[in-house]
This record gives sequence, C-alpha cells and structure tokens, in this order.
Amino acid sequence: MTVLPMTYEEPVQTIELRRDVTKHLKRGHRWIFANCFDEGGRQPKSGVHLLSFKGELLALGIWQGDTQLRFRVLVLADEPIFRKNNIARTLELYFESQWRKAVEIRRTFDLKITNSFRLINGEGDGLPGLIVDIYNDTAVIKHDHAIMEKIWNAQGIAAKIQGSFNQIQCVYLKRRNDEQEKGVNIVGTLAPEVQFLENGAVFASNIRDAAKTGFFLDQRDNRKMIQHFANGKTVLNLFSYTGGFSIFAAKGGAKEVTSVDIAKVAIQAVDRNFAVNGLKTLHHDIAADAFEYLEQQNVEKKKYDLVITDPPSFAPNEKSVEQAKNAYAKVFANSIKLVNNEGLFAASSCSSHISTAQFMEICQEAFSKARKKGTLVYMGGQPVDHPYPLAMEELRYLKFALFRLD
Repeated sequence: MTVLPMTYEEPVQTIELRRDVTKHLKRGHRWIFANCFDEGGRQPKSGVHLLSFKGELLALGIWQGDTQLRFRVLVLADEPIFRKNNIARTLELYFESQWRKAVEIRRTFDLKITNSFRLINGEGDGLPGLIVDIYNDTAVIKHDHAIMEKIWNAQGIAAKIQGSFNQIQCVYLKRRNDEQEKGVNIVGTLAPEVQFLENGAVFASNIRDAAKTGFFLDQRDNRKMIQHFANGKTVLNLFSYTGGFSIFAAKGGAKEVTSVDIAKVAIQAVDRNFAVNGLKTLHHDIAADAFEYLEQQNVEKKKYDLVITDPPSFAPNEKSVEQAKNAYAKVFANSIKLVNNEGLFAASSCSSHISTAQFMEICQEAFSKARKKGTLVYMGGQPVDHPYPLAMEELRYLKFALFRLD
C-alpha cells in the first residue's frame, strides 16, 4: 500500500481573512501573517485548511496557530489542479507537480563530483516547512515547525526520495539538537559518520549532532570561488564551523590556513576534513571566540592574504536589524584590518532580515571604519538547490561578497 507524503484531518475547515491579500497571493507570495486574521474567538487547529475572503475561496494551505506566520499557502483556488470537493486529490496533484520540478533541478549535479545537495528547500520548492538534504547515500528530513512533522508523512517522503535517487540507503528524520530524541531512522540506520562529496572535496559529518541537517550546503558555490583565489596565500577562516572554506582554500593551493571557531567539536571536525582529503597544507586549528581572536590579532598587527568572515545570523527578527547592522560592520571592519594590501576579504551574512542592499551598505561602512578601500570581485548567494519564489525576496537570505583591498 502506497503511503501518501501528506496527511490532514477531515473535514477541512475554512478560515476567513479579514484583510484582502488576493493580489499578494496572485503575485506568488505564500505567507500570510497574524494581523490578516480575526484574533477573537476560537482559533483553528494547526493543520491543512482552506482560506477565503468575504466568502470567496482563495487557497488551500497550512495554518500555524502559534506563530506570527499563520498561514502558508499551497494551492490557489483558481489553479487547474485545485479540486474544491476533493482535497486529497488536490494535495496529491500538487505534491507530485512540485516534487517533479524539484528533482529536475537536482538532476543537474554530477554525483561523481558533488553528491551532497538540498533536494527540497521548503517554500522555494513549494513544499513549506519541509527540508530534505542529500549526503551521498543518506537523506536527512527536517522541519521548521512542529505541525510540519505531522503534515509531511516521513514514510511517504522517504519512499519518494528512494524512488527518485536509488543511491539512498538511509533516510533520517532530524529534530532539534536540544530535544530529547534528536532524530529517527525512517529507512536504514544513520551511520556515526557520513562522508560525501562537494565539488570534488570530501567532507565527513556526524549528522546526528551537527548543526542544521549536518552541513551548510548553501555556501557551495562560494567555497568553490575561494578555491580559485587561494593559491599561495595565507588564509584566515573565521567562524569556520567544520572548515568548508578552509578545505577549499587548501585545495586551491593556500600556503597556510587558520580556522577559528568557538566550538571545540567543530574544530575537531575541521581536522577530520583535512585528514579525509589527504591535505598537507599547514593548518592551524583554533578553538576560540572569533570576536576575541580578531581583537587580539589586530593588537598583534597580524596580516593575511585572504580573510573569510562568515558569522552566525545577527538578525533573528526585524527588531534586531539595526543592532545586527552595527555588529556586522564591526566584525567586518576588524577583519579588513587584518588583510594585506591588495589582499582579499570575503564577507558573508545568512540573516534573512538583512537585504542584499543593506549587506552592501554594511560592507561599505566596514571599509570606511577600517579606513580602507575595496573593489568588489565577486558577489554570490544561494546555489541552484536553494531556490526561492521571485515574489518572496525575504527568502533570498544568503549574501557573500569577495573584495580586493586597494
């Protein structure tokens, strides 16, 4: 018996909007926030519901009652696949269409060179709250909200993954690292260490305990760019995590690489990744607070040919944006001060609340604070397996810029 990838409860309730967001939805935006609904009275149960405005049916989607993001649209009522009297068929047609389009994009990867990629990127692939990452023969499922684990049937998703990619031997449902049960084996058994390829480099991950699904796949193109510029250079990789940029700098012929991260386990993983690649590059692994390390290096007037600064998100919400902009400008400025004349500085931000324009303004401010001038050599962002709807600019979260100091 086939297990459907989506589950819902009958009867499907219709939720009424108090604001007209029709144009918003027609343009391709898929989020509706709490202020668009009547907060009085009994609230709907989280799950799959219909949406209407002034009695006119607008869409089918997912209600999240405990967040400001209340409704995540799946299908508009005027789309050909919508079946008003057959929700099960609507969901089936919608899922199959989105899955097919997602797989087509990922077929572009040469698995002999890169067998690690994001298969499903939530709203970017029309499947909100669902993340599926592939690491060689292991697939990792992750959700961004508790209700999504109930809606996206793990057994059904696992069957679709194996049906599309026959190399998959293990499908693992990963939960938050601070939860008592970190994850569940859906198919096979998760190995203590999973090795996978990215642009010819080998990486090893303890997926069960690692951040996110096991690795930061979204920096793939930017890591490759660093490889092109690293030959013969001394490289400092700040907030290195498990050393993605460090590995590609070494593979690019760097003379010396220094990786700095506050987590000792992350620095141990950098060493492991150097080992599995057989790299002999002089490597300094430093488990330390990157902010403090920066300050100390500036006191000592240290210099590097290439500095990479990829800090964690400083802006978890809109209210924190101004504070985050100041924090980014400071850490980027301190990094720029460590770069040799005509050297390179790479800055990155994964804060979705910081726009690309704001990011570039921050970089300009950082150069000003450091009393340096720069030339933009490369501007990067999310790779092909991290798509986002054109109408949802807020999902264009990753910014990466490579500058030459003039």
